[in-house]
Amino acid sequence: MELIKIDHLQIDVAATKLLEIDSLNVTSGQKIGLIGDNGVGKTTLVNILAQQDMTDSFIIKDKITRNCNFAYVPQLLDAKDKSGGQREKLAIELAVAKLKNMANGLLLLDEPTSNLDSKQQKWLVQLLQKSKIACLIVSHDQNFLSQVCNNIWYIQKVSGFTGTYSEFQRFQADKRHFLEKEYEQQKKRVNQLKVSSNQKLNKARTFNKNKKGLSSSDWRSKSLGKQRARNSVIKASKNLTNKLNREKAKLEKPQVRRSITFKNGTEKQTIADISNDKAIRLNKQKVQAFKRNIFTIDNEINIDFQTKVLLAGQNGVGKTVFLKQIKHRELVGYYSPKLKIGYFDQNICVKQTDQTLIASLNETSMFDASSTMQILGDLHLKQFAQQKISSLSGGQLVCFNLAKIITGQYKLLLLDEPTNFLDIGSIDALAEFITNYPFAIILVSHDQAFVNQIKLKEWQIKSKKLLVAEPPVNENEKSNANELELLKFKLDSLMLSPNATIAEIKELKAKIEGLQ
Repeated sequence: MELIKIDHLQIDVAATKLLEIDSLNVTSGQKIGLIGDNGVGKTTLVNILAQQDMTDSFIIKDKITRNCNFAYVPQLLDAKDKSGGQREKLAIELAVAKLKNMANGLLLLDEPTSNLDSKQQKWLVQLLQKSKIACLIVSHDQNFLSQVCNNIWYIQKVSGFTGTYSEFQRFQADKRHFLEKEYEQQKKRVNQLKVSSNQKLNKARTFNKNKKGLSSSDWRSKSLGKQRARNSVIKASKNLTNKLNREKAKLEKPQVRRSITFKNGTEKQTIADISNDKAIRLNKQKVQAFKRNIFTIDNEINIDFQTKVLLAGQNGVGKTVFLKQIKHRELVGYYSPKLKIGYFDQNICVKQTDQTLIASLNETSMFDASSTMQILGDLHLKQFAQQKISSLSGGQLVCFNLAKIITGQYKLLLLDEPTNFLDIGSIDALAEFITNYPFAIILVSHDQAFVNQIKLKEWQIKSKKLLVAEPPVNENEKSNANELELLKFKLDSLMLSPNATIAEIKELKAKIEGLQ
C-alpha cells in the first residue's frame, strides 16, 4: 500500500534550490535509507514529510499525498547528556509502540545510531528487522544501512534505488568505473580531433606558398582553383575545431581523491626524533569522576608516539572521562615533554571569529596548503574556505573543529565519536586519514563499518576495568630485539674506541638497520 506519494517537491533556501524530487513513494514494508552529503537537505526532507514547522527561510513547493500514521524521532544532538543512548532508545521504543496499534504506520528516524553504543545498535537492528512497520531513516552508518534497509534514496537530485545498501554501493562503484572509462574514451576522441584539426590547418597554409620554378603568372592562373580548395580545407578545419570545442566542453574528469601525504620537512624530522620515545606511561590507578570510582587501570600502560587504539565499551563506562583526563594530564604517570595533545569533542567548537576557515587552518596545520584544502573538501567545507568562521552553522562548526584538530601540530589525537556528524564520503576519507597518520591516536567510535575500515588495536572498558590486550610475544622477534640491543651496545663501544675503523662502524650499523 502506498503510504506517501511525492509527485513533485522543490525546496529553496535564500533563492537557491536545495532539493528537488520529481516522483517518489513510500509503500508498506519498505525500509528506506536516506543518504547524501551533509547540508543537502536530508533532515529538511524528513521534517517536511513529518509535517514539522519550517522556518520562513525555506520556500517549499510540494505535491505530497500522505496516507499514513507516522512517528518521528529526530536526531538527539545533546551529547553532554550522559544518558543520550538511553534517551534515544526510549524515544524509538515509544515511537514503535505508538505505531503498533495504528494502521499504515511509517517510522521516521534521523541518525538513530549516533548516540547508541554497539549493544544498543544491535538491539535497534533486530527491532527494525523484525518489525513490519515501514521506515524512512536518515543515516551515515554503513553497517546499519546494510543490515536494515531494502531501498535507498540518495540526494543529489533525490533518486530512488531499489535494493540493499550493499547493492547500492556496488552500483555506485560500477557507475564510477563506467564514468572513468567514458572519460578516457572522450580524451582519445579529443586528441584525435586535435590532430585532424592541426593537419587541416597545416594543409591550408601550403596553398599560400609558391612552388619553386613556377612563375608568378602561372601561379596566379591556378590561384582561383587553389583558393577554392583552400577555403574548403579551412571550412573543414573550422568544423573540426567546433567539434573539438564541443567534445572539450563534455570532457569532465571523474573526481578522484588522492591520499593525504606528510610533506612538511620539519614534521618528518620530528617523526624521526620521537619514533622510539614513550609519549605516556600510566601507572596502576583508580580512574575517578564525580567523586566516585569509574574503572581501574590494573597494569601499567605504555603509549608511544605511534600507538593507535580503539577505546571500546558501552555508554557510561567512562570512555570520555578517560580521554579528558589524558588531555588534562590528570591521570597519574609520565607525560613526555614533547607531547602535544589534540582533543576532538563534538561539544567543543573553535572560537567563532571573523577569520576565514582556510586562514585559521593554515596557521596551525602540519600539512601543505594543498592537503589542508583537501581535508576541508573531505569534510564538505571547501566551498566555505574563504568565509568567516562566525558565519558557519552548528554542524559546520563541528566539522571545522574536527578539521582543526586532525590537521594540527599534535603528537596524540584523542577523537571522541568523530563520525557522528559526517556523511559517508567524509567517514571514508577520515578512515584513510587515520590509517596514514604517523602519530598516536586514541579513538572512540560505535560506527562498526568505520571501525572495520581502520582496523585498530582495541582497548576495552569492561566490568569497571580497562583491558589492554597486548599482542603475544613472538620468540623470533624477542630474539631479534635482544640481538639488536647487544649490537647497539657494541656500536656505542666502537664509537668510543680510538682504534675503531670506519669500515667496522659501517658494517655494524648495517647489521643494526637490518634488524630494525
